[in-house]
Amino acid sequence: MILEFKFRNFRSARDWQVLSFEASSDKIAEEYYCTTINDTKVLKLGILYGANASGKTNVLLALDFLRRIAISPKINKTQPIGFIPFLLNDTTKRESGVFELTFFVGDLKHIYTIEVDNNSVQKETLKYYPGKQPAEVFSRETVDGITHIQLGSKVKLNAAEQEKLQVNTLSNMSVVSAYATANFIFPELERVYNYFLKQWLPILRPQTNLKVWATGEVEMEKENKAFLLDLLHRADFNISGFDVQQSENNKKSSELMFEHTISVEGHSSVHYLPDALESAGTMRYYGLGTILNILLERNAIIPVDELENSLHPDLFAHFINLFLVNSTRSQLIFSTHNLQSLDTEDLRKDVVWFTEKRDDGSTELFSLDDFNIRNGVSFLNAYNAGKFGAKPTLGSIFIPKKQ
Repeated sequence: MILEFKFRNFRSARDWQVLSFEASSDKIAEEYYCTTINDTKVLKLGILYGANASGKTNVLLALDFLRRIAISPKINKTQPIGFIPFLLNDTTKRESGVFELTFFVGDLKHIYTIEVDNNSVQKETLKYYPGKQPAEVFSRETVDGITHIQLGSKVKLNAAEQEKLQVNTLSNMSVVSAYATANFIFPELERVYNYFLKQWLPILRPQTNLKVWATGEVEMEKENKAFLLDLLHRADFNISGFDVQQSENNKKSSELMFEHTISVEGHSSVHYLPDALESAGTMRYYGLGTILNILLERNAIIPVDELENSLHPDLFAHFINLFLVNSTRSQLIFSTHNLQSLDTEDLRKDVVWFTEKRDDGSTELFSLDDFNIRNGVSFLNAYNAGKFGAKPTLGSIFIPKKQ
C-alpha cells in the first residue's frame, strides 16, 4: 500500500506535490476507509477534484510513470525514458524530475526515490525498515552515462551477481527494472519489483478499452465471470448472463454476448444482444467490475481518471461503497467531477484532494483536511461557495456583439 507519494517537475507539477494516504485522527468510518499496518493507519481511497486542466490527471500520470519506470527495462541506452518536465518555465524544462514513494509491501515499510530526465536515471535509492531504523538496499548514481550502484551493508549478493546487476542497469533504466533481466534472486529487490509489477495496475483513462481487458480476465477466471454477473444484477441492468463466443465471420476473434431475461405480462423470455448494442454505462460497469474484483482479490492499487465516466451517480456511489466495505489492503485513487460524493455524511476529509492551477500554469495539490471545517457541515455547499478553491472560473454567459 502507498503511504505517501511525492513528486516535482513532472508535467504541470513544478514544485513538490504530496499525496498522502496516512489517515488523520478522524474516526469517521475508519473501519471501511482505513487499514492498519503495524501502528500506521493507511487510507484505501483517494479522490481528486478540480477544474479542467488543473492537473488532476497529471497526479495520476505521475503515479503511473513511477510504475512504468520500475517495471520496464530498456532495450538499449538510446531509448528515451518518456519523462516530461514542467515546460512553462525556462529553468524547469531543462531540469530533472524527482519521485519519492513511501509504501508497504506486506508489513515492511519501504522508501523508493528516483530522479530522471528524458535520457537517464540520474539518482535512485531504495530503503526498507526491517526494524525501527531504515536499511539501504541500494543507491545508484549515473555519471557521464555510466551507472554506479552501491549496495547496502545488509545485502548479500556475491561478486558475480553484483557485477551482473551493474552491467544490466543501463543509464536510462531503473535498477528495479534491470533486476527483471537478471538470472538470480535478490530478495530485497524481488519483493519491490513484484509489488510494482503485480499489485499496481496501469492507469485507467476514459478512453481505455475496458471490454478487451475485462473479457480477457473473464476467460482466464470463471470466478471473475460469476462476480461480474452478480455485480450487474446488483446494478439492475436486467442482464441474466453473458458469454464470450467465437465470431462466425472470423474464428480468430471473439464476440461478447449479453443475455437479457424480459418479463411481459407475467411471461419471461430470453434474448441476446452483442456488446455493441449495450449502453455505454453497461459496458463501463462491466469493465469496472473486473477492476473491482481485482481490488478485492489481489490487494491491488489502481489510478483511475474520471471514474464516473458513463455511470449514473447512484451506480458510481455503489461502486465506491462496494470497494470500501469489501476490500482490505487495496487502494483506489481516482479523479472525478461527480460532486455528489462531497455530500456524503460519512465522507472522510483526509481522502479528498483538490488540484488548482496557479497563475504560472503549475499545479497545486492540497487536501480537504487542510481546511478548518467541522464534520457534519456540507462539504458540497462549502465547495460550491468557493471555500476550497479548485473550481473553474467561467465569467459571464453574455458574448459581446460584433460592431
